[in-house]
Amino acid sequence: MSKSSNIIDYYMFVNKLKSKVRTGWIEIEISKDRLESVAEHIFSCLQLAIAIDSEYNLDVDMLKVLKMLTLHETEEILMKDFTVRDKITKEEKDKLGMEYVLKVTKGLAKKDEIVGLINEFNERKTKEAVFCYHIDKIDADMQAKMYDLEGAFSIEKAREDLPYYGNRAKEIESKAKCASDFWIEFDRPKYDDDEIFKDLLNEMQRR
Repeated sequence: MSKSSNIIDYYMFVNKLKSKVRTGWIEIEISKDRLESVAEHIFSCLQLAIAIDSEYNLDVDMLKVLKMLTLHETEEILMKDFTVRDKITKEEKDKLGMEYVLKVTKGLAKKDEIVGLINEFNERKTKEAVFCYHIDKIDADMQAKMYDLEGAFSIEKAREDLPYYGNRAKEIESKAKCASDFWIEFDRPKYDDDEIFKDLLNEMQRR
């Protein structure tokens, strides 16, 4: 296979993310004709990372961060976009996802680098991976708030996720004043060790 062929094969794979709608918005029945695609989620994550880097003195490798965020949804080219409603463990999801990542990156000379960055993101053991994980999660919370402000996110539909929140369901419901609060309060513990993301979440919730 030629280099050009490898590039085009990879491009044709990743291009599919432009039209793949994020499953969570379908499940929660966001009332808009056009919903966010996975590619748009990736774009938002990249922009959020750039904005945070602008305002804070981050001790992270931003080139690695931007690469990791660009690649972190590669598995979803071929795999279902799993949500809180799916009965799958993180370990099962990561294993299945890597099988698809290997198919997508097959033939690329820097396949090992790409696979390594995705594994790093999944393992969340480096400061860059934790930063990217937080961005990935808070972007969904912020998009939920955006849909809420547009009147497209129903609080009745948001309550339908409560059975999937385990023993935190009552606590989350008691704190939720609008639809997006259910998502925000569910994710809040993920940012307990990061003041930047706690402040972002609180500021977004006040909008």
